[in-house]
Amino acid sequence: MATYRRDDAGHLEQALESLTRQSLVASEVVLVEDGPIGDAARAVIERYRAALNIQSLVMPRNVGLAAALNAGLQHCRHELVFRFDSDDMALPERFARQLAAFAAGPAIDVVGSFAQEMDSAGTPGRVRSMPISHDEILAKLWACPLIHPTVAYRRSRILAVGGYRTDLRRSEDYDLWFRCAKAGMRFGNLPEALILHRFDQTSHLRHAFRDALERALSGYRGACLLGMPLWKRLACFVPLVRAVLPTPLRHPVYRLLSRFDPRRSGSPD
Repeated sequence: MATYRRDDAGHLEQALESLTRQSLVASEVVLVEDGPIGDAARAVIERYRAALNIQSLVMPRNVGLAAALNAGLQHCRHELVFRFDSDDMALPERFARQLAAFAAGPAIDVVGSFAQEMDSAGTPGRVRSMPISHDEILAKLWACPLIHPTVAYRRSRILAVGGYRTDLRRSEDYDLWFRCAKAGMRFGNLPEALILHRFDQTSHLRHAFRDALERALSGYRGACLLGMPLWKRLACFVPLVRAVLPTPLRHPVYRLLSRFDPRRSGSPD
């Protein structure tokens, strides 16, 4: 996990509390403080430190999510690492279900899951479904069929491809999956929501046009890297349409376009 000064301390507390309710408790929680954080967030971390075996890594200044996650990976002591965001909530069986997926054959390197959206107040919304099998995920990698805060992966494999690119602002995970695929890693998604993912109308305020353009270019480069057909390469630019709309329209258009989400079961690959 990583947190920084603009994160809501109340949301961080809910995230950490959800980890105490896991049927299979984590061996450790590596929590990267990405630059100075406020007193409220620090008090939350200290309340949960003993219960969750929180290992804090304090960055002297804000370095961004990608660099913070890379630093955290270097400090993880275990091979299987479960990603999590500081404003989401893990459902009780998350760790147990994903650990079981690693133990089942065939060998798998990255395991995600569905996610249930919730608003800023924690009210549950729709469930985001994703392709399940490796072949489905690989075919739809251009559409980013892995929800970053749901994934668990083999630390050694992620480090072997160089971890997260630190020159990217918002698409560090999207870029990473393409490089993992190029390296021959195997993917999977569990067909159930294992986290509550905070996403509502205010979420669109965090995504400027330049972030959407960066993501589109990351997708295009990744699709080229894997030799995907031209239409998949060009389809990476479709989300740019939403980014140029006035902010009040972005969430309704997101809801409309989600009906045609290529990651949904039965959509073209």
